[in-house]
Amino acid sequence: MIRKNRNILYTGIVSVILAAVLVWWLADDHYPAEMVMRVPGMDNRPKIEPRSDSVVVGEFYDSLGVMDEIVAGSWPRFRGTDFSNIARDSFELAESWDTAGPPIVWKTTLGEGYAGPAVLNGRVYILDYNERRKADMLRCFSLKSGTELWRRWYYVELKRNHGYSRTVPAVTDKYLVTVGPRSHVMCLDPITGNLLWTIDMEKEFGVPGSEKGKVTPDFYSGQCPLIDNDVAVLAPGAKALMIGVRCSDGEIMWRTPNPDSLRMSHGSIIPMVIHGRRMYVYNAVGGVAGVAAEGPETGKLLWSTREWSPATTAASPLYLGNNEIAVFGSYGAGGARLRIDYDGSGFSASVVESHKATEGISSDQQTPVITGDFVWTVMPENAGPLKKQLVCYNRSDLRNPVWSSGKDRRFGRGLGPYIVKDGKMLLLDDDANLYYFRLNGSQAELISRHSVIKGIEAWGPMAIAGNYLIMRDARNLLCLYIGKNHGS
Repeated sequence: MIRKNRNILYTGIVSVILAAVLVWWLADDHYPAEMVMRVPGMDNRPKIEPRSDSVVVGEFYDSLGVMDEIVAGSWPRFRGTDFSNIARDSFELAESWDTAGPPIVWKTTLGEGYAGPAVLNGRVYILDYNERRKADMLRCFSLKSGTELWRRWYYVELKRNHGYSRTVPAVTDKYLVTVGPRSHVMCLDPITGNLLWTIDMEKEFGVPGSEKGKVTPDFYSGQCPLIDNDVAVLAPGAKALMIGVRCSDGEIMWRTPNPDSLRMSHGSIIPMVIHGRRMYVYNAVGGVAGVAAEGPETGKLLWSTREWSPATTAASPLYLGNNEIAVFGSYGAGGARLRIDYDGSGFSASVVESHKATEGISSDQQTPVITGDFVWTVMPENAGPLKKQLVCYNRSDLRNPVWSSGKDRRFGRGLGPYIVKDGKMLLLDDDANLYYFRLNGSQAELISRHSVIKGIEAWGPMAIAGNYLIMRDARNLLCLYIGKNHGS
């Protein structure tokens, strides 16, 4: 009888606890910062009518904190100021750290994803998807303290597809442009978060019922926007290969025809100067193209080729010099070298050589980095003996490596980011272990290795702004102090 009464008592206590937990769960938001305001139309935003699937892009705004201190440093877009993924800020990196690694200045929780940060005027911008609210959010933080300043967000239904957000915002002193998981574009004031205009690229440029008219890729949008002379440059594919949108008012200034029905990939548009002509180069699904980026012909299709058309590509094109471009495909597709020719009246493109991942330079996700005559990459899982190693190639020979980290030094699944500053490389593996290398020509000397956090899928691009490294794993955003004189 006593045992029976005890069982009844224990059952009652457990039931009360579970009921309390359920009430707490339903009542609370379980998200890093409480949203104190959810008011449509704040900050003099233009009136926006509901679009496809009743999505009203940028509908809500939350004011969350006050800016504390603006510190120096910028990383205004994907791959930094000059698209090289090399930090150019004038500060000195620490030569080394103690066993604890670089100090964590601040940390915040994110929804699952791989979106990277952009930094300007002391503010960090990152796209985030709130799974419980089913909301795509642009979040703004203080670089110095991590205080969340504001959010601009809207409801959009997404199913988990190996994460959600994947893109890096583009920011200037006047404009901030984002591309959400389902190709929804927002342009905002970067200080206040006031919404200037939006575009639903799925609605505006998709071709209903046509596979080649599809806009958003299978794993959601990975294309990072570009702001060039106050014009947002985007590649929707389908009805328009590329568009230029005036940031001041959202007017589409030019549209590039898409005769080959190229589709949006996970890669981004990279400006290049080839044969003295500035152009936007894009590795789409179905081919590679170059579009005029200056003068009265801006937006004109200068060349395209379907010779290189892997089913999936995430890494962006890389200019090798000598009018040649390196391009990369995922899932074993490897890479290729394209040559762009000009005969005095027009451009043409041809594949000089191509190779599988087991035969030469490759990247499943991150865009390789060029230092001097050398190209650095972390090889994918299906690259044979070089799989998941940091590998260096001469830009004149993309088949034969000149250095590799070795079979005993591999980095997760070969999907993590790496970034360069002052001849040193910071590299993350899947578990957010941070590796610090000194680059000497074609050689990389490991200085140190640090377990920053117990992370998972640390695949989002990193940013260096002043003395700070901003990095993430699938669920956390961290700011590390990497300067030479901490606390000075």
